[in-house]
Amino acid sequence: MKHVKLGALILVMVAGLVGHALADVLIIANRGVPVASVSKSDLERIYKGQLSRWEDGSRVNFAVLRGETMDSFLSDYVKMSSAQFDQHWKRQVFTGRGQMPPAMNRPADMVTYVANTQGAVGFVPEGTITDEVKVLGITP
Repeated sequence: MKHVKLGALILVMVAGLVGHALADVLIIANRGVPVASVSKSDLERIYKGQLSRWEDGSRVNFAVLRGETMDSFLSDYVKMSSAQFDQHWKRQVFTGRGQMPPAMNRPADMVTYVANTQGAVGFVPEGTITDEVKVLGITP
């Protein structure tokens, strides 16, 4: 019985940490993007270069925000480390299958890029959004 309580406590703690990590990153999009939410699997496909069109056929333009937010985003949604992500995109460029996504160093730069780029999607730390972009919901 003691092991069951300890296991339940550990499970609750891990679930809390995962929920917290996911809540720290917001997915933002250009106001013209034709969706209000995006699935975790579509985000993964977008950032791996496997999904390049929105539902209406318009082009997806995505960017990355360097730093801790990128590490958290890639781990939670793309299932890659920053090093693996960079290697993946270097391979895409080398084989002629893609171009490195634009990389921002500050959340304000990401908001500006997304606000001014048609079809753009990006991510920022919670609390850095403006009314220039919309926040996408995340579906499982």
